[in-house]
Amino acid sequence: MQTTALGWLVLQLTGSAGLLGLISAISTAPVLLLSLYAGVLADRLDRRRLLTASQIAQGAFAGLLALLTMTHVVQYWQIALIALLAGTAQALASPAFQAIVPALVGREAVGNAIALNSAQFNLSRVIGPVVAGVLIGLVGEATSFWLNAASFGAVVFVLTRIRLPSDAALDRVEQSLWGHLLDGLRYVRRQRLLLVLVVLAAVPTTFVLPYLTLLPVFAADVLDIGAPGLGLLTAAMGTGALCGALSVAILRPAGGDARLMLAGLGVLVVAVAGFALSSSVAVSCIALAVAGAAQVWYYTSANTLVQLLSPGRLRGRILSLYVLTSFGVTPIGSLWAGATAQAAGAPLALIVGCAAASACAVAAIVSTPALLSLHGEPLRSRVQAV
Repeated sequence: MQTTALGWLVLQLTGSAGLLGLISAISTAPVLLLSLYAGVLADRLDRRRLLTASQIAQGAFAGLLALLTMTHVVQYWQIALIALLAGTAQALASPAFQAIVPALVGREAVGNAIALNSAQFNLSRVIGPVVAGVLIGLVGEATSFWLNAASFGAVVFVLTRIRLPSDAALDRVEQSLWGHLLDGLRYVRRQRLLLVLVVLAAVPTTFVLPYLTLLPVFAADVLDIGAPGLGLLTAAMGTGALCGALSVAILRPAGGDARLMLAGLGVLVVAVAGFALSSSVAVSCIALAVAGAAQVWYYTSANTLVQLLSPGRLRGRILSLYVLTSFGVTPIGSLWAGATAQAAGAPLALIVGCAAASACAVAAIVSTPALLSLHGEPLRSRVQAV
């Protein structure tokens, strides 16, 4: 809801799509810059307290934005500053959020928990923009910001109620932050399979997922369906992602299947390429729904594998690398895709990206055949033995 209302507010204030894109880049830049540091914090500090502080900060920033908007004094520079501060708070908490999952549900249910988390996230992407659109028309943008601020209060309440195991798994070795960071990097470098998984996480984000950035271009110039059509395309993708997440949660409760991960990447590449070549609205919606489901298959499986292969003492730092490669490189993918689309057209940009992602996946399988053996009970048994 806040994302939709914020985009509308920026366009109302500036009338510039470029400034709107800049706000998006500002809000995600902290993930690229701070993820590794945040991973060290997740392994050194009480994770629940770190998460609680982050939620309080993000709620305060949302409330400030609501107040500025409601009083009609909001300016672009204020929005940019709030986006930067809120993005920083989110970036510092992301590895800790990932790292507490095994403690909450147990290793045997990590895959199911990650899939359910993905389901609620994608459900929000379907419902949130619709509700925000109605509220903007009825009462303006500020209400969406107030509701977002209140939602952080709900998360803080949950964090005060859950009971986590003791923090014995935290890294108590007395050394510098840099030393802790190097420990995590060395571990990943020595574990070939883990290294490949972390690097592979950057492939779709860099080469394939920029289709999300280019959706407005396809709606306006390729399919000629305008803003209402853009909403239809976005809903199709979100619906597919929701179905994909639920299917993983139901059919693969253990998760952690590299074959499903690679199959998801393959289906994602084919679906996005089909979308790039389509001139039919119906075909485009179907392709986006399949792409949304495949994207969830890929990242749910990859996240679960990284969780299961990470020892508790280093989990925050290892997951910070995963957050960096799976989300932090988003601006890089958007920049190259935008430049290629500007020079040669949006369809060709997506086709080139799909070809590059396919080449990376083949290279990973050829260089690390053992990747295909990562799945199910054998993996959990091996990790527990270690």
